[in-house]
Amino acid sequence: MQTVRLPQSELEKALSSRPKHIFVAGASRGMGEAIARALGDEPHNLTLGARSYNKVLGISMDLGTARALPVRLDLTDQRSIDEAVVSAESRFGPIDALVVASGVNAETPLEDLSSDARARFRHILEVNLFGTYFLAQLVTAHMPNGGRVLFIGSVLARFGGTRSSAYTASKHAILGLTRSMASELAPRGIRVNVLNPGWVDTQMAHDVLSRMAQSSGQTLQQTTAAMMASQPIRRMIKPTEVGAYAKFLLGPGGDAITGQGIDLSCGAVMI
Repeated sequence: MQTVRLPQSELEKALSSRPKHIFVAGASRGMGEAIARALGDEPHNLTLGARSYNKVLGISMDLGTARALPVRLDLTDQRSIDEAVVSAESRFGPIDALVVASGVNAETPLEDLSSDARARFRHILEVNLFGTYFLAQLVTAHMPNGGRVLFIGSVLARFGGTRSSAYTASKHAILGLTRSMASELAPRGIRVNVLNPGWVDTQMAHDVLSRMAQSSGQTLQQTTAAMMASQPIRRMIKPTEVGAYAKFLLGPGGDAITGQGIDLSCGAVMI
């Protein structure tokens, strides 16, 4: 049998037209869910990971289980990370793009010297930095050339956050990690970026606002209004807006973008 050899341009076209395999960590709610649903509008194969398996199962059923695989993923557990990646690659092959939207937040006031406060600090760094790095390290080891990595950070990567030193430190670290990985993976054509949203209309943001209101003695409505008044576009960001921008960066529009911290902040950060 004679082997048919496609011209290089045709081969590249054929490879680029195949369904991409995208792994979304933290896909069970908030921005991660919005990104997963935005990507579900395209003919991609999706692996959706989160600690809450039932939630990602429900989202996978909405998108179609033939092309959406739910996996249990706990970023504090290396075995969970390994098993999630093995399951994903066994089902859809190497991962072409990774989105890490997993994250936790809690108050870590400087004056709190308790063992509970120190445990919270370690847990936030364990999820937001260490687990995030180990997942990205494992996925990119097998990622095809030309792949994408997108972290979901925070505008707190640009300035300090009161009573949130652990969360703020983790987001500063993710910005540095993005730049290091972008340089290291550039020879393989892999783009690495981080989206830094401001106030997004998610449960996590509302929990933070509630804690701020409680500590200041204001109502939740007063605290929220004050936060919105501090930025030029005086509203919260919609999770679907984060999903749309993530979709842009993972598509052809992101070809010339790497090593960037992109602020999606309604003007709260201008640099």
